[in-house]
Amino acid sequence: MKTRKRLAGAASGIMLSLSLAGAAHASGLEANGYDWELLFDPATYTAKGTVAYVGINHDLANTAFSPDGRTLVSHKDQIYFNFGIKADLAPNASCLVSAQNPWGTEVERDLTYAFAFPGGKAVSEKLTSLDLGLTCAYGIEMGPGIISLVGGVSAQTIKYEAELPTPFLTTAPLEIDGWGLGWRAGLAYEIPEYALRVSAIYNAAIDYEFEGTAFDGTLLSGPATAEETTPQSVEVNAQTGIAPGWLALASVKWTDWSVLQALDVDTTTAGTISSDLSYRDSWQLSAGIGHQVNEQLSLVGIVTWDQGASNPVSDDVYEASASMDRWGLSLGALYDVTEAVQFTGGVSVSTLADGSNLEGESWENGSIFAVSGGLKGSF
Repeated sequence: MKTRKRLAGAASGIMLSLSLAGAAHASGLEANGYDWELLFDPATYTAKGTVAYVGINHDLANTAFSPDGRTLVSHKDQIYFNFGIKADLAPNASCLVSAQNPWGTEVERDLTYAFAFPGGKAVSEKLTSLDLGLTCAYGIEMGPGIISLVGGVSAQTIKYEAELPTPFLTTAPLEIDGWGLGWRAGLAYEIPEYALRVSAIYNAAIDYEFEGTAFDGTLLSGPATAEETTPQSVEVNAQTGIAPGWLALASVKWTDWSVLQALDVDTTTAGTISSDLSYRDSWQLSAGIGHQVNEQLSLVGIVTWDQGASNPVSDDVYEASASMDRWGLSLGALYDVTEAVQFTGGVSVSTLADGSNLEGESWENGSIFAVSGGLKGSF
């Protein structure tokens, strides 16, 4: 049980804060993704916080506009977080209250490039989110283990900010936000004696109605609205003890990114402002090994392949955007300061595939570096 507690905590914490943080840039608009693993922590009461810094090296050029191949589009570094409090309410029932940022991205473009692009592009775009969730599980003994029914709801908000080019080679702001309600449901099966757990959770799509303003402070100032849907997803996580002090883990995730083809913002003064995404559904696969070094220290290593969400039209050519395939390696550790206090931390390094799109933009192989730290208290 003690090995299970330590290694399971390390695996779930580092899988979230490093592998998913690195994957954030590769798969559509995903940032931290969703994580409900704290729900299965063996302690009666547990609180945990994790913060990850993600450095992104993924720049785009367009030689038709700038023959010297200089950078015209850059992706900005991000910070992701996940906080949760879990409590056992009865012998077979537990609930998790969580706060995380599942969606997020930030892009900056050269001003003259954004202005000259046919139809125009935003000079900068930033998307941030906050998901406040309640997730509960009820377990029933089945054979040597426990099968749990998992269900939950979330109140989620998204904010989109952009700087739009004007004919005077200046910028004007666009800002919209909205909120929606989501739900999740799944099953989990655990055999604590073998540190075995398999869970499958479905996260429903969330419909949004955004409102805000466009071109504020200019003659074109007026209201702005949009309607979008964040994608549904299914994730299967598995882990099992394979030898004394050793744990194997794996996950498979499918995300319905094809629901997002464009972000269309309607304004009363400038018509529709559109950002083409042309996403496809994508898969993410991860596998790793955890090892208990001693009574205080556990280590884990994870390899991840993430299928980019950009839709290909031929080899290395995509319809739009630059959400590319990613290979990543994450290494992390969990250290027990006391039986009730644990620190987690680690690093993740990923590579992004090169390519081009039908808009004339091209990019070399990119990279992502993530570092995270977490603190968990339980009793």
